[in-house]
Amino acid sequence: MDKCGANAFVFAKANGILGKSFITNRAQLLFGAKSLGELWTLIFRTQPPLVPEVILSQQIEEKAFSDFINNYVNFISMYDKPEKVLIDQLLLFEGENLKEISASLCKGEQKLPKLIELGKYSSLDYKSWPDIKKITKGTAFSWYNELPGIHEQQKLDFKIDIQVCRHLWESAQKESGEAKEALLEIYRQEFIIKNIVWVLRLRLFYNMKSQDIVNNLIYVTDKPGHSDPVAAPALKILDWPLDEYEFWGKWKYSSLVNPHIDGQVWQIDPIWIETRNRMEINKKASKLFHQFPSDSCFLIGWYKMKDFELSCIRTAVESIRLNVNSQEAMNAVGIFSEDLHQGGVNG
Repeated sequence: MDKCGANAFVFAKANGILGKSFITNRAQLLFGAKSLGELWTLIFRTQPPLVPEVILSQQIEEKAFSDFINNYVNFISMYDKPEKVLIDQLLLFEGENLKEISASLCKGEQKLPKLIELGKYSSLDYKSWPDIKKITKGTAFSWYNELPGIHEQQKLDFKIDIQVCRHLWESAQKESGEAKEALLEIYRQEFIIKNIVWVLRLRLFYNMKSQDIVNNLIYVTDKPGHSDPVAAPALKILDWPLDEYEFWGKWKYSSLVNPHIDGQVWQIDPIWIETRNRMEINKKASKLFHQFPSDSCFLIGWYKMKDFELSCIRTAVESIRLNVNSQEAMNAVGIFSEDLHQGGVNG
């Protein structure tokens, strides 16, 4: 199928799936379910399996995730030569698979762990288990060619995360289509806020020193410096006071900041920023998908919106298991009642 034909076919299929997904006002339906069985039927339109609730909760999350990945893999398979950025989006899961493999080997396990199935887009050679060098040979992670010590595993896991972010950024930079800037804006906002939230968490909860924080930032150039487009905004707030709203109220990302109420003690809340940003990414993803149907990068918009839905499903499962109020559960994923009144979570 030629690229234009594939774009039209995939867009129609992807749009049809979105129409039945829980990503706009429909997201709140997930939090109206009173039981896990009801939630299963709502999402998958079938009767739930007759299993204990603890198992059903796991099966809901696993099926929602596998359906999401399988649909995405099937979509990019429709192209004779998929854009590199579409394939590189799967590096996130390839990296998670590598982490699982490394952890299993460090524990001395004899069998290959359960991994995320990526079909023909999986570059790791799982048949070479347990030889880590052969598993990663010829892949983006070929540098991961020996088993780390137990105390170095976290450091290499972080290096995998940086590798994935840099690949995504570089692939997006090489795009020449009309959707390039919208795509870059999604990655830019996602990576920047991830760094900012991490800085705030490390300062608030671990009282970590500035230089140690810098070493924990993701970046897309050669180092997390002031010239790096995703690390620089986080470096700027390293010394900002955490309890003075005046600094944050004038910030570029002030719309993500928890509100200040006169007469009450205020402190910056990284969780609030994280949940608000989840909604911002969802809005940008919707724009990428709907405004650029002739550019295959619209699939990244679809991917991000379905990823948001997956977060909602997981939160809905937990809220039912823990008997959490539905509005509190919706707030946890960034869905606030005032947003719904203003026209839905996509704005």
